[in-house]
Amino acid sequence: MTTQADAFDGPEPEIELIAPEDFLPARRFPQDASRMGIDHYTGLDGAWIGLAASLDGRKPSHRLLAIALLVIFVGSFALTLWGEFHPR
Repeated sequence: MTTQADAFDGPEPEIELIAPEDFLPARRFPQDASRMGIDHYTGLDGAWIGLAASLDGRKPSHRLLAIALLVIFVGSFALTLWGEFHPR
């Protein structure tokens, strides 16, 4: 008795396995932030790290945003120090 599988003489079709990672979103957080327990649910700190990690240095608009964020953070820190140590 010949079965349908025996009658097929061609090469076996390749089976493409689907991994669970195919359905998960890409990891945008750096590994060191993940090791510290920071993720996108960590409030404002996690949101800033997520934003910075999603920037692409090859795009000029992303570089401009990174420079603007750096100026804002350093400027606010400098103004805080100025207010603390400036004699009135």
